[in-house]
Amino acid sequence: MNSVPAQAHNQGMEAIRVRQARTFLEVTDKGSITKAAAALNRSQTSVTKTIQDMENALGLELFSRFSRGVKLSVYGETLLPKAQAALEEFRKAEAFVPPATLRAFHSAERFFRMDVSDKWLDALIAAAETRSAAAAGQQLGVTSSAVSASLRKLQDSLGVTLFERTSAALEPTSFSRNAVRHLKLARNYLRQGVEEMASVTGVIRGRVVVGSLPFVRTRILPQAIINVLSAHPQLDIATAELPYDGLITGLRCGDVDFLLGALRGRDADADVCEEELLRDGLSVIVRFGHPLMGCEPVRWEDLLEYPWVLPHQGTPTRLRIRQLLAKRGLKEPEHIVETRSFVIQRGLVMDSDSVTMLSRHQVQRELQAGMLAALNIDLPGTERPIGLTTRAQDVLSPAARALADEVRNITAKLG
Repeated sequence: MNSVPAQAHNQGMEAIRVRQARTFLEVTDKGSITKAAAALNRSQTSVTKTIQDMENALGLELFSRFSRGVKLSVYGETLLPKAQAALEEFRKAEAFVPPATLRAFHSAERFFRMDVSDKWLDALIAAAETRSAAAAGQQLGVTSSAVSASLRKLQDSLGVTLFERTSAALEPTSFSRNAVRHLKLARNYLRQGVEEMASVTGVIRGRVVVGSLPFVRTRILPQAIINVLSAHPQLDIATAELPYDGLITGLRCGDVDFLLGALRGRDADADVCEEELLRDGLSVIVRFGHPLMGCEPVRWEDLLEYPWVLPHQGTPTRLRIRQLLAKRGLKEPEHIVETRSFVIQRGLVMDSDSVTMLSRHQVQRELQAGMLAALNIDLPGTERPIGLTTRAQDVLSPAARALADEVRNITAKLG
C-alpha cells in the first residue's frame, strides 16, 4: 500500500529530540534541575545543558529560574501538552511488548519513557517504511551498515524482534508495524509543540502536509495555498497525492496533517473526524464540439456508445456512477480507461470523443475557455460531501489551522 514518506515532516523548523522532551517533562514535574537530575540518574550539569541546548535551538526561554527551582515560561507552558501527548504515544507503543519482556529488559522500560536515541528511531521508522536497510540508509543519508547497527542495538535494548529477514526484504514484525505509528505521532506532537511556541510570538511558522483528493486539486487547494502563503510567507506547504488508503495511513501516523476532498461518511475510520464544507454533484464532461453537444436531450444509451474515462473502482465517484447506471437498468461500458490522474483524464477527453464525469469545479477554467463542455443531462444522486478529514481528538498545528481555515473560507464562497 502506498503511504506518505516519513520525511514529509522532517524539514523546516528546529525539532525537539525525544530525550530532550523527556528531560523537559522531568524538570517540569520536579520544578527543579537538581531533583530532575536525580530522577533521570544524570548529573545536574548534564540536565542543565540539555535545557539550555533546547532553549538556544528554539531561541525561546522554556523556564524562569529562581533560587529554589524553576517554573515554566509561557513558551514552556505551550510546549508542555504536546510533550505530554508525545509521551502518551510512547506508552501506547509499550502495549505491544509482552509484560514478561518488559520485566526482563529494564532498558525497554526506559525506551517507552522516551529515553532513546533519535538515531535509533530514525532507523526503525525508515526501515519499516522502505523494507530495506540500504533504502533506509539512502533516506537518512547514512550507510546501510549504520542502519543495521542502530536496529541491532534497539532490538537488544527492547528484547523484541523488529524485522524478519526474507530473501526480498526486511519484513516488519507485528511490534514494529504497530509501534511505528505511535512513535511517528509522538514526534509529530513535538513538532507541533515547536510551531505552537512560535505562534505565541505572533508568527505562524512550520510545515503543513495536506493529503489532496481529486476534487480539490485544480481550484480549491491551489487557491487556499496562494492565499495562506500571502498572509504567512514563512510557512512550508507540501501536498500528498495518493489513493485514499495511503493518505489515511499517513494521517493516522502524523505524516499528513489533514485530508481535503470527498468524505467517506460511514465508511470513515473511527479514529478520524470528518467536517463537511460543501456538496457537489457530477456532470458529464466532453470536449467542446463533441457530437453529443447538439443532442437535446442527451440519452444514456447515446452516452454509452462513446468511450469512457473514469476513476478506478472503489473511489466515491466510480461508486456513484455505477449506482446511477444501475437505477436505469444499465451497465458500465465493457471497455473503460481507468486513471487516477486528472491530467490524463482531461487530456483523453479534450483530444477525443471520450466521455467522463467530473465536478464542474474541477474543470471550471476549461469550461470558461471553451475547451470542454458539460452536457445537459440530469445526474441525480451524484452529490458528494466535500470537506476536511483530521485525526479524532487531535488539534491541528497553527500552520495547519491557517491552511484549513483558508480552505473553509473558499468553500464557504463556493457553497
